[in-house]
Formats: sequence, structure tokens, C-alpha cells
Amino acid sequence: LSFEDLSDTSGLARGAPILTEFEPYRLGGGAMRVRGRVALPDGARLQIKVVRAASDEAMQVVQVTVEGGAFETAPFMTPTGPLPEDLYRFEVLAHFNPAWQPEGVLRATDGGRRLRGPGITRGAAGQPAFFLRQEVRL
Repeated sequence: LSFEDLSDTSGLARGAPILTEFEPYRLGGGAMRVRGRVALPDGARLQIKVVRAASDEAMQVVQVTVEGGAFETAPFMTPTGPLPEDLYRFEVLAHFNPAWQPEGVLRATDGGRRLRGPGITRGAAGQPAFFLRQEVRL
């Protein structure tokens, strides 16, 4: 499991991994799914964007909710069928503000300010965010 490192000038990325398992995979008919484990409170919302690496074309954007420290997307395809076999970049994103996260998650993480580990960063307005990328051929 390896992810792209983003610059970390304030030590936010130091700490235990927040995303501990990440597995994009295909079902028998060619649909994709993504599952994983994450050290975030139940109810946390994550966005997973699937991008065709060669063309930088966004193929799918799905949202998942953490339950029991885990998440799994519903199966997804394009309107015309399965995504073609290719190298895909999977981008996992979570903002820690009231528009993205339920009150219980914001309370448990102090609005994301308690979070430390690979992928933790601050957005343009200084709000905590989580962002990691991984490329997988599927």
C-alpha cells in the first residue's frame, strides 16, 4: 500500500495511518467497488474519485460512510458499462466541516483538528482535510 506524499509543513501527516486498508476491485460483470478500513469515527463521510491516469479523466465520484471502522462503495460502472481495463488513480477525500461531516464526527475529532497521520492537511481556509491518492491497474 503506497500513496503519494504531499508537503507537510506543520507535522500534520506525522502519526499512525488513518487509511489502514484500501482495496479497489472488480466484480464478475466488470463493475468496480472500493473497500477499506479507516481510523475515523463511525458516520464519517469519504469521497472516492476514480480518475483514468493516462487522460486525467474523472470516471466516477462516489461517497461512502464509515461504519465499524470500514467502508465499501456500491458497485459502479459508466452509463455504457464497465470501466475499461486501465491504470486508475483513486483519490480519497474528506473535509472536516459541517457541510461534509455530521456533528458527531466533528465533535469526536474536534472538527478534524485532533487528526494526525498520512494524508491529513489543511484546506485553503485552514479547515482540516484528509486526502490520499493511489494508482491501481484494474
